Amino acid sequence: MAARAGVSPAYVSQVESGTANPTVRTLSQIADALGVTPAELLGGTPPGAAVSTPAPGFPPRFAPAPLLARTDGHHGIWDLTAPGAHRIGARLLHADLGDHDHPTAHSGEEFVLVLAGSCRVSVAGTVRLLRPADSCHFAATDEHHFTDASDDLLMLVVLTEE
Repeated sequence: MAARAGVSPAYVSQVESGTANPTVRTLSQIADALGVTPAELLGGTPPGAAVSTPAPGFPPRFAPAPLLARTDGHHGIWDLTAPGAHRIGARLLHADLGDHDHPTAHSGEEFVLVLAGSCRVSVAGTVRLLRPADSCHFAATDEHHFTDASDDLLMLVVLTEE
């Protein structure tokens, strides 16, 4: 297997014991030699496999969107997530970018939908102006931030924890 992967048997042993820090390219070569994907090599689920994950077990939350979000001059952030939920978070932002007004990165993914107004989003160096009905979905591990929020900005932000 080491020969098929283009690495030495000693290096494979170091990878297995955790004493080596292989590059992504080396992991891909080892995965190819084993006939698996790099994700499978690292313990992930094979492509197309059914993922059976138990429900997180929390009561649903039914609530109208905050009325203050529609009031001129009132800025804020409202948490729309059900109590006890851990996999996703939903926030409604009204002309307040919170901690995302400076470059940040965190685990998971982020989905943003502009409902009214506009703002600029920067993700991994790519900058776009978002207007009503525009959205952006990205890996939150990429450095990102929002700027130039209009006073009437109303934005739904959904974040995953994983």
